[in-house]
Amino acid sequence: MNLFAHHRAMSAYGQATETIPAARQIVMLYDGMIRRIEEARQACLENRIEERWQATQKAARICDALHASLDREHGGTVADALDQWYVMIGLKIQQVNVSNDPGQCSELIGLLRDVRASWDRITASPAATRPAPPSMPGEALRA
Repeated sequence: MNLFAHHRAMSAYGQATETIPAARQIVMLYDGMIRRIEEARQACLENRIEERWQATQKAARICDALHASLDREHGGTVADALDQWYVMIGLKIQQVNVSNDPGQCSELIGLLRDVRASWDRITASPAATRPAPPSMPGEALRA
């Protein structure tokens, strides 16, 4: 991606983080993680090591951004549970690189889809229609 295209993409992303509700941003980030793990799964099947590594690293960056955006001060037991969840998911993502096992990718995709569905249900609530505060995942990914 050239510098102009990168700047344009980052500008559009910045605008989205200011206008898209926080819960919807999280759903979108889960969609991105799932897509990357699907890419890694296909790369495992075709023994494309570099592509698998690239895909898992992109998924790991999304997971890290979601993990970093947790509000531990106000999140209570939900934040504690999500903290453990993101640690586990991060480890499973890296394990794909060790094993080159498409089955591990499939398992990971299933876990991510389950939690993504929960976040998607949250987006239906009235409180979920507010744009994200600056400490939400979009901000963490821009850095």
